Amino acid sequence: MNKDNSIKEPTTTKPLYVVTGATGAMGRVICKRLAMQGKDVILACRDMEKGEKLAKELKENTSNVDIILMHLDLSSFARVKAFVAELSELKRPVAALINNSAVLTRRRKTSADGYELTIQVNFLSTVLLSMLMVPMFQEKGGRIVMTTSLMRNFTSLPYEFPAVNNFVPLTTFAQSKLALTLFSIYMSTTLRTRHVTVNCADPGIINAGMLTLSHWLDMVRDRVGQTLIHNPEDGAIAAMRALESSDTGFIFKGLDRQVKTSSLLKNREVFIKLCNDTMRIIKAEMPS
Repeated sequence: MNKDNSIKEPTTTKPLYVVTGATGAMGRVICKRLAMQGKDVILACRDMEKGEKLAKELKENTSNVDIILMHLDLSSFARVKAFVAELSELKRPVAALINNSAVLTRRRKTSADGYELTIQVNFLSTVLLSMLMVPMFQEKGGRIVMTTSLMRNFTSLPYEFPAVNNFVPLTTFAQSKLALTLFSIYMSTTLRTRHVTVNCADPGIINAGMLTLSHWLDMVRDRVGQTLIHNPEDGAIAAMRALESSDTGFIFKGLDRQVKTSSLLKNREVFIKLCNDTMRIIKAEMPS
């Protein structure tokens, strides 16, 4: 069959599914599954060259031409706001935001906003993006999925968080994911009246991009064990379950497990400080 026969003009009324970190190992799987379901997918990518290749691949392999590539760089608040402004120009309702993007840096780096880069990308900018997009959700509500990590179980938040005084790559990464998971409790509570669900997806440890260097993979194996290292296809199961569920305030794991995110609350004082400090930072970046 001539491929041109399957091409149609993108719709203007169907809701959008926004996937950050779309070109990552698990992001590619999530995007492909959404495209195969006929969803209109926004590939939110930092590397536009990789994004273009992925968009072309998805269109060819799924016969879904409603794939839109957009630039998103979570390393600064200004770039997050630029992405949201560009997205709003499409004048399309949003059905879901899947926060899949994450970094694990080997050396300490400081973002343009003055935060350690891992904390900025994995936590602060991800929260800002989520909050800015709430007004864009369709009238019947929407879905926010936060990709967390098993590594959150091996750390705690220091008093000075989100500042980082002692940078240890794996520890800082774990702290960023613990903060994101805990803050999702606040979001799931406050956004309930807006009919927006906020869930976390725990894919386990994915043997993918950020763990390609052998010494990183060895460190992960030492901490969590070889059997907990999954391929991207298996890891995406938790994200799709979190996306499709009508529940809110849960962590989804694998095929059939889910737990209340509030079960992570061990220290309410730390939780309250995290929410207050985070909202102070985020509100400074939100429209008045």
